[in-house]
Amino acid sequence: MDPPKGVWRQSLSPSESEQVITNLLDLDRWPSWHSSAGRILSEKTGALSEGQRFDLHRIERQRLIEDMWSVKSIRSSEAPRFLEIEFLWQGQQREGKPLGTALSNLSMTVTVWAEEGGGVEIASWWDVPWWAKFMKGRVNRLPRAMAKQWLKDACSGATLPILPSQEAFLTESE
Repeated sequence: MDPPKGVWRQSLSPSESEQVITNLLDLDRWPSWHSSAGRILSEKTGALSEGQRFDLHRIERQRLIEDMWSVKSIRSSEAPRFLEIEFLWQGQQREGKPLGTALSNLSMTVTVWAEEGGGVEIASWWDVPWWAKFMKGRVNRLPRAMAKQWLKDACSGATLPILPSQEAFLTESE
């Protein structure tokens, strides 16, 4: 496997890292800590599972932006305590139209080490197609910005206890 195009890390205490693991594994908690997850669309709620696909929805400049992801693999251990999730980017859309087509094969691996001296690490891999080489600098900014934002969100918002979101119950008005 090729080395990642970028690796970003931040140290956390073991208890904060443990909380990040809890919040990262539960998709229902993502809107509370992930800035790109104002809303999440997925076939399943609750615990993330391998092969699961989900879309992160946010509003930018009064337009709906969707980042589509899938979970390639999940690895974890109790001793030593760690979690590693590999996410594959399925693309991005603005109001149903594809964006970011100059970026391909983006994957991010989020590793959380909940031991002394641990924290969160995000490694990212991506390709730029031959036809987009002339704008490689601009294209490379998107995956770097995504990874840095995921790290910032995980190390700030996901270190706090978050209750899972509750299902909305609709009742008929009389």
